[in-house]
Amino acid sequence: MTPTRTLSRFALAMMALPVVLGALLCFVRPAAAWLWIFAMLILPASWLGIREAVKAVGKTTAGGMMIPVEDPVDARKAISFAMVFASLVIAIPLAARLADALGLIDPSLADAIATRWTNVVAGGYFVLRGNRLPKILTPLSDLRCAPATMLTLQRGAGWIFILAGLAYAVLWLALPVRLAEPIGAAVIVAGILAPSALLRAYAKGRLGKPSH
Repeated sequence: MTPTRTLSRFALAMMALPVVLGALLCFVRPAAAWLWIFAMLILPASWLGIREAVKAVGKTTAGGMMIPVEDPVDARKAISFAMVFASLVIAIPLAARLADALGLIDPSLADAIATRWTNVVAGGYFVLRGNRLPKILTPLSDLRCAPATMLTLQRGAGWIFILAGLAYAVLWLALPVRLAEPIGAAVIVAGILAPSALLRAYAKGRLGKPSH
């Protein structure tokens, strides 16, 4: 079995985790069943939609440009990694609520786990995504990109994602929730917009010189 297929199966297994937790919560806290059902279905629905979109388009969007994936295997890996982290982001608060409902932990601890560790995991996804970014994006021949310049931009965008993810995770570990929420949101927004601005600027010919 190839590593990519193993990762895909692991992602599918991880997506089952929120489904199991949500089903248990429907029994112990039926008053909020609609919320648990939504948490159970959102990831499978998203996975199916993304899978069909990748098949139909064969491209991935980065920074407002349609940039082909270097290898279809990379696309499957990226989707699988995203699904694993998304599963954790949903499963952690569900597990905390279930433990609270069963009397295993007190509500304040459940709130802390659901809020803080969910966001720490989200920051970790940004770090791993930033690490993979230079390996996924490739120069487009029809944009007449200078390969060295494009590689520099890719690495710069990756480092921005890594630093933003690390800062976001540390903020949620160290700061009170009332401060972590606005500051963390600002860090993530900046981390998303900065690479986008770099890639858009290059696409418009503002950075580097295209080769003819």
